[in-house]
Amino acid sequence: MSARAAKIKRLNDQDSPDEVQSLTETVGANTSGSTNAIIAAKGALATTAAGNLDTAITDNTNKRNAAVASTGVMHRNTELTATAYNNLAGVMEIENPNDPDNWRAKGFKLTQTDVTDLPLPGQVTNGSVTNGDFLGTADLHHEPVPTAKNYTHRVTKGNPSDDAGYIAVTSPKTQYTKSNATIDVPADYLNVPLFWKSTAYNTAGAGPESAPYGGGRING
Repeated sequence: MSARAAKIKRLNDQDSPDEVQSLTETVGANTSGSTNAIIAAKGALATTAAGNLDTAITDNTNKRNAAVASTGVMHRNTELTATAYNNLAGVMEIENPNDPDNWRAKGFKLTQTDVTDLPLPGQVTNGSVTNGDFLGTADLHHEPVPTAKNYTHRVTKGNPSDDAGYIAVTSPKTQYTKSNATIDVPADYLNVPLFWKSTAYNTAGAGPESAPYGGGRING
């Protein structure tokens, strides 16, 4: 079965340069100051691309740069700006999933797409943990789960068989879209044996939680 769901409408280099420039400038301005570093970075890139396209449009209109039309500068800048917009749109859909009101408030145009109902994802397997590149961080690795959209993780410094002792990972995020993630470990969980559990999610819900894995120490 399938249902209709909101999605951010993508742009392309065949769209009106004025529309591409205006939309990208708007969403760039509304996201470049985001507290989410990934969104902010893509928003800043979108703002820069929109500014370059604005210059190309102005030059072409005022005929100050006779080479603009003949060399394809306008088309190239439209393509680059549409790409920057689309990259930002993709990040928004990942970092703020299923939030069309938020997307619309940021200036994105929305469309509807068919979403096929998915079965619950399977269990996370083959989990492992290593020290991260920075003190106090852990790198989690596990097998990708087919149909999973994101993952959550829990950790305990107690008995791995006591489920009540696990706490949810909340830093730097509560959900992770890849089968590897870098976790900020709480200070009072450093330098002691840690066990982890991971769960895959999609639009149908949560799959079965993994068996405990890990058992090593994370350096502080």
